[in-house]
Amino acid sequence: MNRRPTRRNFVFKRTVLLLTLQKKGFNLPQNGNNCSFMLMSSPEIELHISALIREMERQRNPTIALGMAAYLKNRFVCYGIKSPVRNAIQKAWFESLKRANLDRWDIVMNLYNLDQREYHYVAIDYLNKTPKKEIQKDDYKALEELLTTHSWWDSVDSIASNYVGKYFQKFPEMIPEVIGRWKKSNNMWLNRTCLIFQLKYGADTNFDLLKKLIRMYQKNPEFFIQKAIGWSLRQYSKFNPEAVQAFIVEIELKGLAFREASKYLPWK
Repeated sequence: MNRRPTRRNFVFKRTVLLLTLQKKGFNLPQNGNNCSFMLMSSPEIELHISALIREMERQRNPTIALGMAAYLKNRFVCYGIKSPVRNAIQKAWFESLKRANLDRWDIVMNLYNLDQREYHYVAIDYLNKTPKKEIQKDDYKALEELLTTHSWWDSVDSIASNYVGKYFQKFPEMIPEVIGRWKKSNNMWLNRTCLIFQLKYGADTNFDLLKKLIRMYQKNPEFFIQKAIGWSLRQYSKFNPEAVQAFIVEIELKGLAFREASKYLPWK
């Protein structure tokens, strides 16, 4: 079954999975941390997530967790599990999911509703492993939910430059509708996604689209927007430095965006 989640699904019975896991003895925070969705979890999903939590709890390190949380501006609860350890845990867990034949989005959203940041990373890595052939046209609805929940640069950048990028490569006809709406959103993370979803397109980058977006956001003082402008231009400059340099001069790009964009250009 290939269901696509909506906010109406997510807000329904978040406590189902959490209460089940607590009854099994797992120590789960109760702060919710701005999470707004949760799919109704099936017993099989509960079983798999319980197994993952068991491994994550075994590897928790309160000392490292303090540093990780501080690095993320104390926006999230952390276990203190470094990437190599988490990668080893999730590799085995992903293999178990292959045999279960569960809905990918159900898994992602259930993980995203747990508080520790490491679960969000597992969810994103699992989502980003999706083969392009399995990406569906209406995935943009769930992507918007994901990009605007537990939002910070680490999660948004990974989703935007991977899954969102692959989505628009497969369905370029959706760019006018989806990017057209996201670029006008009051949500800064959706705006940033518009600027960076082409990061891995290389020479196939739609530079005309990128230039229009940059002109739109050029005077936006938000750090993450200016950083994204520079980052997107820097990446494309690896393939067309002359065009990027000419555009920077044309729009008189300045400040952080200019410094980021100019890194690989001849005048540096």
